[in-house]
Amino acid sequence: MTGGETASGEAAGGETASGEATDGTGGPGSASLRRILLGETGFECATVWSAVGFALSYVAFDATAAAGVGAPATAGVLAAVTALGALGFAATGGGVLPTVLLAYGPLAGTLLRAAGPTPYASPLEADGPSLLAVAEPLGVAVAAALAIGVAAAVVGYAVGRSAD
Repeated sequence: MTGGETASGEAAGGETASGEATDGTGGPGSASLRRILLGETGFECATVWSAVGFALSYVAFDATAAAGVGAPATAGVLAAVTALGALGFAATGGGVLPTVLLAYGPLAGTLLRAAGPTPYASPLEADGPSLLAVAEPLGVAVAAALAIGVAAAVVGYAVGRSAD
């Protein structure tokens, strides 16, 4: 020990003797797991782009309907763009959880519009849709976001690691 380390070999500044960062609860393995789950790109970017993706996906059906494109084709393109965006986000340092959050917004907008109740109707209106009719597509979007987000994070992590 050189005087700046604890008995476990951890440096006083939260690093092991070999220079690996620790979080104080489990050594360098925990820090790596946290980096994989949370990523280097924060939740802020994922949250903003998720909200933007929700809005753009929801109104994309109006624009494509005006151009004569059907709802199934629009939903397919939006899902593909969401998957590519999630993959790109994960490859540039986004962790698993932010990537899932990023994928949720566009998928929720797409599924709410494609399989949900009448567009632009509020469940709070007297003759509006039931709350279940609104919640069902959002629940499916959670499952889809988990599937796409985790897969994109795994592939993105591998791509990001191979680029180093």
